[in-house]
Amino acid sequence: MVIEDSLSAWWLLLAGPLWAAIGLYVLPRSQGKIKRDERIDVARLQIAGLIAGFALGPIGVGLFYLLPEMIRRATLILGILIAVFVSSQVLVRVSDPNLPSVLWLVLAGPLWAALASYFIPRHYHDVDADDNNALTAAALGGFTIGPLIFGLMWKHTPKVSRDWMIVLGSLGAWQIYTLFAIQNPGNPCVQTPFQVTYLAQQTANGVVIGCIYSLMAVGLTLIYSVQGIVSFAHGQLYMVGGYFSFYFLLHAGNILSELTGNEITVNPIWGIPVAGFIVFLMGAAFERGFLKPMHDGLIERASEYAILITFGFGFVIEYTTLAIAGPFPQRANRFIEIRRFTFPRTQITEDFSFGPLNIIGDRAFAMVVGIVLIFGLLYFLQRTWTGRGLRATSQDKQAAAVTGINPTNMNTLAFALGSMLAAMSGAALIPIFAWVPWVGAEMVGRSYVIVVLGGLGSVPGALFGGIIVGIVEALGAGCHPDPSRGAAYKEAFALLIFALVLLLKPTGLFGREPH
Repeated sequence: MVIEDSLSAWWLLLAGPLWAAIGLYVLPRSQGKIKRDERIDVARLQIAGLIAGFALGPIGVGLFYLLPEMIRRATLILGILIAVFVSSQVLVRVSDPNLPSVLWLVLAGPLWAALASYFIPRHYHDVDADDNNALTAAALGGFTIGPLIFGLMWKHTPKVSRDWMIVLGSLGAWQIYTLFAIQNPGNPCVQTPFQVTYLAQQTANGVVIGCIYSLMAVGLTLIYSVQGIVSFAHGQLYMVGGYFSFYFLLHAGNILSELTGNEITVNPIWGIPVAGFIVFLMGAAFERGFLKPMHDGLIERASEYAILITFGFGFVIEYTTLAIAGPFPQRANRFIEIRRFTFPRTQITEDFSFGPLNIIGDRAFAMVVGIVLIFGLLYFLQRTWTGRGLRATSQDKQAAAVTGINPTNMNTLAFALGSMLAAMSGAALIPIFAWVPWVGAEMVGRSYVIVVLGGLGSVPGALFGGIIVGIVEALGAGCHPDPSRGAAYKEAFALLIFALVLLLKPTGLFGREPH
């Protein structure tokens, strides 16, 4: 392993993997010098030793050993950032790009992740230890530190805390990024180590589109949390919301033009509440006519019935729209005339620059609409009597009925609100994307990923899940070695997140653990 920069070689001697192993062994021994009422969990001390040794070598280990009260989440995250920054600069200077990949596959990687996932949870079960999140920690640990995870978890069987997830997840992300940088030095995401504009631009694009994704996913998770079913018509409701907005704007503009004698274009912002209101009524009517018998106990196999009836509802909506509107793409006018918002360029040094960031005006406007609607829904659920009734119904229908809440009305309201949010999401996006009757199929797939990632039934989870999926798609497409393939694989990156969440944490980021 030949490194071009002598400073990097010095870092490997004064910090890095060797000192990480030393810190992992030494720091838990400081437990005896800590006051009994201030004792720190052994697992947390091991994590602190690992991070401190890897980032700052004997300085970091000695600091935590002498002042264990400094072991806080903020200092651990700071240590991770230092370790990632310095070690990334070391590894991108390796002359043989294949050597780090081979070493990583031997000392960590997928094989060790599979072994840890199989053996460690069984060991926790055998010794009757708390195995909550043990599978997730074992898989991430095997992927990032290989056999060291067996020493950490097999011997002590610690309760897995959120700190474990932060450290192991960050370390795994850094390893993937660094290996990618070594193998693809000319990629725009890594070719200039101190130039962050491209990555920041891709991340900003992901946040913008992720907020729009979240709006549709919030409607889906609201329906599930109250009714306990997944609506397979959600994508078609999203699609028809865009068409309702488009035709309302078209006809309203024509009517106003005839009345005034001047050509008038109605801003697409007015189509959002119109589409939401129409689809709200559609959703309420469908729920009363087809889903209410299921909740009244008139249907024997309710779950299968819900899948078939919502799928059929979506099928009718899609092909009715196709018959009326045709297969030709449609697009509404722009929300605002500003085509791009450009943030000013900031030059810090000759080697480090940030900017400018360009955000498409219509996407930024749609993002604001999505955020306002989501926080409006959160306010409705938290601060109003009806919203609290929905939350109570989602937790226990019988208990809610005892307190005077009508679960039947709450079911109808939940489905209507969820349908309305999907339609408003479509109305917010029709000025941005070309609209066809089958556009909902692609979006609803993302919604399922977002709902699972955030946690079934969690509105904040849907918001954060949408942003995560948006960022993953943007970075995946933008950083792919072949840009044309990267755009084609955009949905695959979201599905990869979906598979990992189902494997490692089926309840999602904010989902409730089963009782």
